[in-house]
Amino acid sequence: MSYIEDFEQWKDRIEAVPLNEVKLPNKPIDEYVLSVNTLAIDANEDREALGGAGMDVNLIDELTPLSSALSYLQAQWMSIFRAREEAVVEWNEQAPEAFKFRDELLHHFSFAYRNRDDVNKKVARIREGNSQADMVQDLLEIAVLGEKYPDPLNAIKFDLALLPEARTLSHSMSELLAAANGAADDGNQTKVLRDKAFTLLFQKDSIIREYGRYVFWKDEDRRSRYYR
Repeated sequence: MSYIEDFEQWKDRIEAVPLNEVKLPNKPIDEYVLSVNTLAIDANEDREALGGAGMDVNLIDELTPLSSALSYLQAQWMSIFRAREEAVVEWNEQAPEAFKFRDELLHHFSFAYRNRDDVNKKVARIREGNSQADMVQDLLEIAVLGEKYPDPLNAIKFDLALLPEARTLSHSMSELLAAANGAADDGNQTKVLRDKAFTLLFQKDSIIREYGRYVFWKDEDRRSRYYR
């Protein structure tokens, strides 16, 4: 089967793993999958001996497809994670100019609306807060305010073309901020599934290794196959 077919085969059982039982990977997934696939080969050779000790030998057959499903989910998660890393880099490159643009617009607005108490209060409110999300929202509110009250801006020769520019910048920075922050949450569904798949595989892997060390306690060479 393909990676995605193995995932679809195991999807329901992976999702069924309780969150309170989820174990986070303690080594790179590719290294772990390699060790599990090696175990699948070794344990299959010892199938009769392991089964004779009471182990469910179906566990051996589940290792490879489940590890394939884990590899699929890891690839999906890393794609999201790398996209987030790229968005963070892009945000860090663009944000300083966006903040500077926001501050310059507020400077012009404060002067243009200095004699309009009602509007100037709105400008003062926009100035409140200086977080990343504040900046994104400020650019949009500045555009809306300027479009609603253009005359004072025209009076100081303000370039009204900067208003749609602020609106466009707000939209693009909003998308960039969402991309930079969205996948960072440990609750990201893809990461949760990856961790659940690891947990399920680790449980099966641990049972087989436990039986292997028990069965081959007098055979150091064969017992060594069942250590991590």
